[in-house]
Amino acid sequence: MATIKLGSTKAMNALITYAENEEKAEKKSGLNCDVDYVKEQMKTTRLLFGKDNGRQGYHVIQSFNPGDDVTPKQANDIGRSLAEQVAPGHEVAIYTHTDQNHIHNHICINSVNMDTGKKFVNDRQKLYEIRTKSDELCQQHELSIVKEKKTDLRYTQAEQSLLEKGQKSWKDEIRTAIEHSQATNYEQLSTDLQQNGIEIERITNKTITYRHLEEDKKVRGSKLGDDFDKGGLEIGFRRKVKEQKEREQTKPVQPKQSDEREQEWAEFARATSAIEQDRKRREQEKLEREREARRIEETNRIAREERERQEQKKQQTRQRSRGFDLEL
Repeated sequence: MATIKLGSTKAMNALITYAENEEKAEKKSGLNCDVDYVKEQMKTTRLLFGKDNGRQGYHVIQSFNPGDDVTPKQANDIGRSLAEQVAPGHEVAIYTHTDQNHIHNHICINSVNMDTGKKFVNDRQKLYEIRTKSDELCQQHELSIVKEKKTDLRYTQAEQSLLEKGQKSWKDEIRTAIEHSQATNYEQLSTDLQQNGIEIERITNKTITYRHLEEDKKVRGSKLGDDFDKGGLEIGFRRKVKEQKEREQTKPVQPKQSDEREQEWAEFARATSAIEQDRKRREQEKLEREREARRIEETNRIAREERERQEQKKQQTRQRSRGFDLEL
């Protein structure tokens, strides 16, 4: 069955540009979107809900066993089925790469749900869910089992119990913060972790130790798993540097068109803001007209009542005058 990696990105367009590279992607498909226009559609959704800043999307890499006789179409279908189960209501683009010795999917998930406007939840529990669903789909397609190294993640019995209940531990929060980071060195990693209430306590020649500030507890990376220890981090740094270089190489393909699109989106945002301001202005003018109409109506009512009182006084005066004339 396929192995799963989950990460986030603040540059969704760059991720999709890398994933849709025709030299690597043999198959592609979209969920809740047209895969040929997915950048524009995802950005529109984020803009409509005012959530285009920060994390713009999530990246699932689903890698299949090289020994499996899985076709690019079958792999893409499995990736799309996985997206339907773990990201309902989100726009998702699935690209199947065949450039390495194993077929793998790049599943690009828009951060904002197109129906509710809520952001995609990305934590250790979500990773657990994605891996479980992926395993089930692979079993349905009779694909072989590829067991992950047991040392990749290390959970105590107490942590495993919390995970099964859908809860988190402070150690798991450290793992999640590290996985969310796009750092390519220790200095960047330290900055990213501090934003999540975690600091690097100490780095030696062989080990790294983290401190969870709120809990005031520390743990060695080796206790969290190989990916979080010093060796695993440095492998991750090198991989991210390579991925960044590959994305940068594919970026300048159509720089002018990219700039024009950015201008179009900026114009779209300005137009949307102008429409909203115009709507508010019309509503305010309507309220002011209604208040003025009520004020005029009240003024007319008071004047009418005053005329009626004056008329009554005149009638009373005339009646008294008649009686006086008769007596004379």
